Amino acid sequence: MPAETQHTISLQVYDISGRMVETLVNEKLKPGQHQIQWNASQHPSGLYFLKMESGTFTKTQKLILLK
Repeated sequence: MPAETQHTISLQVYDISGRMVETLVNEKLKPGQHQIQWNASQHPSGLYFLKMESGTFTKTQKLILLK
């Protein structure tokens, strides 16, 4: 996500039914690359969606969890 200043970032995981199952990040982050790990040990295998929001920017990515 292009940014020149610090922004509040929200990174959430949703299941196939659209229910939010976990919030990974909800805080202000400085511009740059960040690495976030999702401990999915409590979630079953399946299709999930990762949604990132900051201001007017939104990006959604499909995730496949296989155990």
